[in-house]
Amino acid sequence: MRLFNLRIARAQPELAEAVGNIGFDAWQNSPFGHDDAGRTDRQKLRAEFVTFCRDKPQTILVASGHGTILGWGAREDMDHVISDLWVAPVAQRQGVGVALLEALEEAIAKQGFAFAELETYAGHAGAVRFYLRQGYEPVWRGMKFSASLNYELDKIRFRKPLREAA
Repeated sequence: MRLFNLRIARAQPELAEAVGNIGFDAWQNSPFGHDDAGRTDRQKLRAEFVTFCRDKPQTILVASGHGTILGWGAREDMDHVISDLWVAPVAQRQGVGVALLEALEEAIAKQGFAFAELETYAGHAGAVRFYLRQGYEPVWRGMKFSASLNYELDKIRFRKPLREAA
């Protein structure tokens, strides 16, 4: 299903709490959150999502529809790496993730990068399938420490060649 009237725009600092909460809710409802088994201080993690969105709005693209924030993606270091892609649980499988990913890839290509990279939790089969369907190929898999979760995760790094932006 495709969501219509989708708008992608730069994040606004005054929406940091709403945007951060979307990221936290998406994490909590994903295999990331389910497999966590209580190891993470969830209040602290929610606050980290909000702080990131408040401190780095220039790195974030937000998807909204009918005045509702539906998801967001970020390039924390403004390079070829997509650091975050979070879609509200109620908006998943409606084209929001694809639209955000395409917008992030376009921004990466406009900066002259030949490829985009991202990582996801290997246990998140839905995310792995999503990135494969979007043309990403796995280039690495291994254990990687997550500072925000404070433990190691089995991660997969994906890469996708990009066309030059028009």
